[in-house]
Amino acid sequence: MPTLLLYKEIKALNRDEHKLLKLKAGGDSYFASETHLVPLAGLEFFQAARSYPIVFVGEGDSVSPIALLGLEQGDNSYVQDDGQWHANAYVPAFIRRYPFVLAQGEDDGFTVCIDAGYSGWNETQGQALFKDDGSNSDYLNEMIQFMQGFTAEMQRTRDFVETLKTLDLLVARTLKLTHISGESFVLRDFMAVDEERFLKLDDDQVLRLNRKGYLGWVYAHLMSLGNANQLFERYLVAHQQAAATH
Repeated sequence: MPTLLLYKEIKALNRDEHKLLKLKAGGDSYFASETHLVPLAGLEFFQAARSYPIVFVGEGDSVSPIALLGLEQGDNSYVQDDGQWHANAYVPAFIRRYPFVLAQGEDDGFTVCIDAGYSGWNETQGQALFKDDGSNSDYLNEMIQFMQGFTAEMQRTRDFVETLKTLDLLVARTLKLTHISGESFVLRDFMAVDEERFLKLDDDQVLRLNRKGYLGWVYAHLMSLGNANQLFERYLVAHQQAAATH
């Protein structure tokens, strides 16, 4: 999965070039309206599990958990027509950090980057990135701290995935969704924890998961799969509305 999903024009933040730059947040999520999945950190599972199916995608070393936001590529069922994220639905950290991102360098250091293509950038209105003396604004420091925390949690999440793979718990799944109207949809190309294998873990393996803080993540993931039906409902409503306007 491309880690720079959403981003169109990545540029390193430069104190001289961007000294007057301000971010006018539009208060909307139009930038994510065509994104049907986003990476998710394990720490987010508990909140995200109330809103989205949490599944695993990718192959080999690139397997990662994602929040499924839509059933088709290019369709985000949680961004409304006015650009607002659906009320009461958890907004993933991957979305909240935009239009910023940390890029890892060859020396394992990180560079703060921005999506220069975001429409909210200007030099007159919004949150300043730098103070008059060239130092970081409080807002920029808050964003950097947020991104550093997210990056650390994503590293922990990679260890979580490796632990699941070592225990041979991840299996390919296909899910057939059927609506009361008779319409159906088959969700393919994802992985989930196999409940039978999970229940057969010995005490030491369960203790290992628990001590790492991963046991709750597994349960949150399994519980979240029921949200696929809710997502299918949103999908059908959106298609019915689109058909009615044509």
